[in-house]
Amino acid sequence: MSQHWCANRRGFLKVVGGGVAGVPLLSCSSAVPEPAAIGKVDAGLASSYPVGSLESVGSLAVALGHDERGFYALTLTCTHDGCNMATQGFVSGGGLACGCHGATYDVNGHVLGGPAKADLTHFAVNIDAATGAVTIDGTTRVSADVRTPA
Repeated sequence: MSQHWCANRRGFLKVVGGGVAGVPLLSCSSAVPEPAAIGKVDAGLASSYPVGSLESVGSLAVALGHDERGFYALTLTCTHDGCNMATQGFVSGGGLACGCHGATYDVNGHVLGGPAKADLTHFAVNIDAATGAVTIDGTTRVSADVRTPA
């Protein structure tokens, strides 16, 4: 049999519970799921995001936040198992929670509670000076402390 199971509780239960003999238990990869590819995203107008807000952009796996230092964007791809927290979770100015396995993050994407172990990825934000239109550039990663002034 060429199927492999991860050496974690779920994999162990599948092997033992299913009575499958001879299936090798391998360590799961510790790789963090890549953020969903979002490209460049129109996030509306800067005036729609008051200071203290963090909102998902539709059902895309990205959120736009606005704090006292400016605007920032972060992925909503949970770093535990890759769930999209925009559709399977909770996103607010108070923080984020993954509805798949319960990982929690603060508003800047730092892990507060597992099973996730890695922080969320941040993306560049551009604001058109003339119109106030916000664009999230999901192809450009930035440090979690980067902000774009309004």
